[in-house]
Amino acid sequence: MHNPRILKTTFFILVLICLGLNPFSAFAQDEFDEPSEHSTTNINREILILSQQGDYPEAIRLARKEVSKREKTYGLEDPYVANAIQTLAMLHMQVSDYKKAEPLLKRAFDIRKSALGEDHLDYAETLNSLGQLYYQTGKYEKVESLYKRAGKIREKELGKLHPKVAGVLNNLAELYRKTGNYSKAEPLYQRSLKIWEKKFGPDHPSVANVLNNMALFYYQTGEFDKVEALYQRSLGIYEKSLGEYHPNVANSLNNLAEFYRKREDYEKAEPLYMRSMNIRKEVFGNEHPKVASSLNNLAGLYYGTGDYARAELFYLQSIAIKEKALGEDHPKVAQTLNNLAELYRKIGYFSEAEPILQRSLEIKEKAYGAEHPTVATALNNLAGLYYAKKEFIKAEPLYLRSSKIWQKTLGPTHPNIRVSLNNLANLYIKMGSRKIAQSYIDRLNELKENPVSAAK
Repeated sequence: MHNPRILKTTFFILVLICLGLNPFSAFAQDEFDEPSEHSTTNINREILILSQQGDYPEAIRLARKEVSKREKTYGLEDPYVANAIQTLAMLHMQVSDYKKAEPLLKRAFDIRKSALGEDHLDYAETLNSLGQLYYQTGKYEKVESLYKRAGKIREKELGKLHPKVAGVLNNLAELYRKTGNYSKAEPLYQRSLKIWEKKFGPDHPSVANVLNNMALFYYQTGEFDKVEALYQRSLGIYEKSLGEYHPNVANSLNNLAEFYRKREDYEKAEPLYMRSMNIRKEVFGNEHPKVASSLNNLAGLYYGTGDYARAELFYLQSIAIKEKALGEDHPKVAQTLNNLAELYRKIGYFSEAEPILQRSLEIKEKAYGAEHPTVATALNNLAGLYYAKKEFIKAEPLYLRSSKIWQKTLGPTHPNIRVSLNNLANLYIKMGSRKIAQSYIDRLNELKENPVSAAK
């Protein structure tokens, strides 16, 4: 990356046409923290501490050593070996190395199924973890059945009011939120919340986790009056139960700040971001990915206030930390690359934005495969750059490919579907293809009026 410099004060003004929406949408601008259930069964304490500190290479090294040790002691097909394999898989997932995580989880799945049977709780744990893997890699069609099977086993073995049941209910709700199936998500969040509250009381951290996810759900469904109170309650629980300098407090502060930033209430957002970042620096050190996440989000705030020089500086700092800590091809690097490119596009630095967006796209394709919704976002944003440059022939296939992926992977009511239809309509108007543009406008209007029938 080039060195930071003061940006030009003049910036490119994108004329909004047709439906009044911006044809270039940087969906990866924010970094929310979305708690879900993660396996820590039988995890070596040293490995757990290393993971919490962000030293994933060393944690993975020790986890591999533990797998080999157990294989030699107990044999290749022992459930105790499966526990270690599961731990190693989850560590790979934490650094988004899904290609290494998947075969490990499948091996743990096979061992547990053969040795323990399909009604065992450890088997359900692997089902849940596989669900998380496919959720992260955008293979949403595989996720629902895995979570449901895991939940069914847990309900049978533990009862309907057990926290393990609440955990998988939360994960299933997150799937429905992510895919825009909002009517199914809300009752699962509510049920999960009631279980946690009944088991541990209203001030338990697991209650705060669900409240956090519900706040993001209500934000996405436009029920903004519910969001602030949920985030504030979640923050209060974390502070009371974990202390003011706990990482979960930093996460909660970050999410509340993100809400205020997206509402353009920058005066409320900035001190929350700063407090969150200071906690993360104290707990993890200055070079941790969580600190990079804070820098990314602060850059988004300064972008919103028009302080483009400071935004650029913070984006570059975020990228440098992520590249050092996670590697140059990590999806979190791609996320901030996308945001830096959006900044350059905003001020008309198209020649600098293009290679950054192309690199972001390549990283996401390598990490997730060609059909992931995050890849569709990268395609959409690169197409938006070509749209802004009036290179409509280059934009068209990217918008179409992006739309196809979103249609395939996300639910019919997901906001990205509407953005896609809008962008294609705007593009074809600019290209002079009014008839084609009108077809997208008609689909968009139908989706707004009756999303169920429009999706058929």
